Amino acid sequence: MKPIIYQIDFFTNWHTSSGLSGSTYADLLVIKTSENLPFIPGKTLKGLLREAAESIHELNKELVTADFIGHVFGLSPTKKEMENEVYTKEAACYFSNAYLSKKLTSGITKEKSSHLYKVISSTKIDKNGIAEDSSLRQLEVTIPLILYAKVEHFPNDEAYLTQLEHCLSWVKRIGLNRSRGLGRCKFSILKES
Repeated sequence: MKPIIYQIDFFTNWHTSSGLSGSTYADLLVIKTSENLPFIPGKTLKGLLREAAESIHELNKELVTADFIGHVFGLSPTKKEMENEVYTKEAACYFSNAYLSKKLTSGITKEKSSHLYKVISSTKIDKNGIAEDSSLRQLEVTIPLILYAKVEHFPNDEAYLTQLEHCLSWVKRIGLNRSRGLGRCKFSILKES
């Protein structure tokens, strides 16, 4: 089974959180590799795609089937299985982290990588249109880029591939402040040439 390779094109700034504070630089930092490059954890991608699969399945059980969800993402146990101490059914597929291309990263030094990020500020405005005290927040974001990821151990099945494409096209935003304009993106499978 060949891995499914897909790309994520970002159209706006985006933020996948490390949970760390940058002191006076920013209240919340982007998650980065040891080379100071942005990435998206595979666990985040799997969660987004699973949510997409379950949403599509609720709307149309033929577009994305329960078998597909169980095979690709794993299943929660039934009540009887929990009584027998079976807590999950493992997924057959593995979702890798999403990274920048090797061609792009080969030319970026750790010093130059700082140009991939910027800080945006926001504050809470009260009903009189005045900024509230101590409400200024600074968020480190990544500029629009293209990242690549893989789904390993994906079955060689056209129907499953079509269902995965539906899930990929469902996701329109990633990360923090999705409802405020950050993280607008498009997922697409790379076809072999």
